[in-house]
This record gives sequence, C-alpha cells and structure tokens, in this order.
Amino acid sequence: MIAIYVRVSTEEQAIKGSSIDSQIEACIMNAGTKGVLKYADEGFSGELLERLDYNRLREDASKGLISQAICYDPPSFSEVDR
Repeated sequence: MIAIYVRVSTEEQAIKGSSIDSQIEACIMNAGTKGVLKYADEGFSGELLERLDYNRLREDASKGLISQAICYDPPSFSEVDR
C-alpha cells in the first residue's frame, strides 16, 4: 500500500496554499491512485518527532503495511537534522 504523509505547522502555511487538503490532492496525483493510506499532522513542528500520524505511519511501516511513502515536502518527515 502507498502511504502519503502531509503536515502543516502554522495556520499561515495552511492558508497560503499548502493546506492539508491541497497537499493530499498533490500526493494522490503523484501516487497515481486514490488507494492510499493518508497520514496528516496539523499544527506540529517538524522539529518534534512525537506527532500522532507520523508515529502511526512509522508503526504501519514497521508492520509491513506500507510499500512506498510519498510526502508533499520531504522535510515534513523531520526537520531535526537540519
């Protein structure tokens, strides 16, 4: 199964064209299918690794439920290493 992960950290980011919904739509187009698992965190900094859906994605990946992950903006996974 293909997973998509999207995140916005600020209300301003969500308003200026990078809303959760617009990111999901772009990722679905990239995946080429609507049969995806969706993971979305709203209002969480990329510096925090304790994010509800981020952790759920990691758990599902470790269970072998995910064959590929697509992210609207790869740094959304983690900005800790920057």
